[in-house]
Amino acid sequence: MYKKILISNRAGIGDVILTTPVLRALKEKFPNSKITLLITPNCTQVVKGLDFIDEIITYDKKKDSVWTIVKHIRKYDLAICLDFKYRTAVMAFFAGIPIRAGLTYKRGLFMTHGVEKSSQWENTYEACNYANVIKDSTGIELTGHFTKLYVPKADRTDTKYIDDFFASCGIEKEKALITIAPFTSWLPKNWPLEYYVELVKLLIERYPHQILLVGMASEFEKCAELQSISGVTNALGKTSLLQMIEVIRRSQLFIGGCSAPLHMAAALQTPFVAFYGATSPEHWAPRTQGITLSRRLECSPCNGPMIGCAEKTCMYDITVADALEACEKMLGIATKKNAMM
Repeated sequence: MYKKILISNRAGIGDVILTTPVLRALKEKFPNSKITLLITPNCTQVVKGLDFIDEIITYDKKKDSVWTIVKHIRKYDLAICLDFKYRTAVMAFFAGIPIRAGLTYKRGLFMTHGVEKSSQWENTYEACNYANVIKDSTGIELTGHFTKLYVPKADRTDTKYIDDFFASCGIEKEKALITIAPFTSWLPKNWPLEYYVELVKLLIERYPHQILLVGMASEFEKCAELQSISGVTNALGKTSLLQMIEVIRRSQLFIGGCSAPLHMAAALQTPFVAFYGATSPEHWAPRTQGITLSRRLECSPCNGPMIGCAEKTCMYDITVADALEACEKMLGIATKKNAMM
């Protein structure tokens, strides 16, 4: 029915990972159709090489011309806008794509099949929201496991980089690894750093595990106290996204907040402990093997503009004791799993 289908999600890295089950389901429903994904350049590594995506187009509004994208997608039959970006719909409109579907969100003029967010949006897992948007706007009903996420495998170059990096830091392959992403893209989502320090000290006292910190280079200096703990390696800014995926794949446990690395862990089936407060766990938390810790207050999740609050009460209410208990449970599951392999 459709020769060329364009799916756009020019949001964050985690959002793009959450799009992967829908992309897979579309390819299974329309195996002879070309599936093209429109994203921002920084998201390319988390989807490049996935066999259910035929083409990836990147667009950076600060650098790229709208008309270049318009020309490229001119002969597409269907455009599905899963993001909230105004230009996404405009580009599909000027490209003359006959069916322009997805979330209306202030761009209804450019959509032919626009729908609003459902009343259960915040209580529904995001990947399922995407599938519902496609069904409600186009009538295309997808089937599949929308809680199963996908990320590509690291290639030989990236695998060797991690091997060499681990060797240079004294991280032993034979010794169990815990990976922690202490920071998210939004301050109110961060579990307190002083809690991480206390948790890491307790984990190192009780378990013969090595601990690796991952994240952005801009946050490197904030981890000075964590880095000073014996057995902890600060790798913030030291890995690409694909290399981070490889690190998490090798880990027995991942710990972090609502972030792209957490969704990587979910895709890799790496056991996790996640912290939620400012954002809805029903909406964003992985459904794979892990424990989500959350303290729901009257103001949770944060309403209105994403400004959060200075107190971050919802995150401070998740205690170190809570986190330690969850980690011990997940490490026990990981140990049993490894013993059976």
